[in-house]
Amino acid sequence: MLKLLSLAFLAAVAASSLARAGEVSYELGSNYSLTGGARTKFGDFQDVKNGYVSEQSALFRFVASPQLTDSVLLRVGAGWQHFAFGLPEGAPLPNTLQSASLILGMDVQAFGSWLFRIEAAPGFYSASNRFDADDLNVPFILGASYIASPDLQWILGCEVNIRNVWPVLPGAGVRWKFAEKWVFNAVLPTPRLEYLMSRSLTLYGGGELKVGSYRLENRFGSEHGLRELDGAWVDYTELRAGCGAAWKVTRKLTLEAEGGVMAYRNFDYHHTAYEVENSGGAPYAQISLGGRF
Repeated sequence: MLKLLSLAFLAAVAASSLARAGEVSYELGSNYSLTGGARTKFGDFQDVKNGYVSEQSALFRFVASPQLTDSVLLRVGAGWQHFAFGLPEGAPLPNTLQSASLILGMDVQAFGSWLFRIEAAPGFYSASNRFDADDLNVPFILGASYIASPDLQWILGCEVNIRNVWPVLPGAGVRWKFAEKWVFNAVLPTPRLEYLMSRSLTLYGGGELKVGSYRLENRFGSEHGLRELDGAWVDYTELRAGCGAAWKVTRKLTLEAEGGVMAYRNFDYHHTAYEVENSGGAPYAQISLGGRF
């Protein structure tokens, strides 16, 4: 049942219009997060004692978007994400999950109020400190935004990842400014309720869903007495709930700070019978810097 949390997708961003042909815009996203130790059960691994798993994670993403025509926008860039876990001795978990990928996509505005996106992230998705050719994967998204008004946008789409236990993950959301200072931003993977305190400061509360598929090293299973895990793929799922503040440092650059509880974490070796999940929450803190230029 908890795997239904994996119904996340990287949705197309609602926008009132595209820029003029010949222009280039830029998008920057980065964050660093620290999570305390969460009590973790190793029920499928009888020889391993339950213990606590802590986490550090970081993300960087940069996209350049040249405008081909008044209605077509290319998206070209790169992304990197890294998880580092503090593990109990002998825990049958990778201490690293990381990805390095290109970002290749296109936005198309059609029928006046619709914005469509297709975007692929070909790259390396590894459950170790290094990459090799076997780590290659090409997840991609298909998304659409219907711009009902400047205050209301509907979003739907799907993510396709053949390495995941759910190869096709559909999703839907809405962004609704229902009052002068309130925005209901129910778009995965970061649904929020936002309060616009001032032109430069926004307070919010909500959640975050992190999902991904990563390839284990060829000797990972053998080193833990489980040869069927050698070179296998593991699906990672994490669910957070918290609150924070977003401050517009400049008109184009935003700094965010938030904290809350990491409520759920799961490592699913879905081509085998093994699965590991936490049995208790843990506090987290995160700082983010992003911008559009």
